Amino acid sequence: MQSLNVKSSAVNQLNVDELERTAQVEFKNGGKYTYFDVAKDAIRELLYKSTPETSIGQWVNNNLLSTERTYQIGFTD
Repeated sequence: MQSLNVKSSAVNQLNVDELERTAQVEFKNGGKYTYFDVAKDAIRELLYKSTPETSIGQWVNNNLLSTERTYQIGFTD
């Protein structure tokens, strides 16, 4: 699991695991969620092609919230 340096008005913390295809998000409101079956391409784009201007909130919205991802409340180990 890789923790990303997050500068976002909506997200406090974002961790992704390319091999497991999971993402953990802690939102500014304190909610923590683990998302499963995240597209490897989306994770790779975030890890290897993002710039300081990349919107983490937009990535979360496009790749986690606006899709039919399975999730659970809280972080998994």
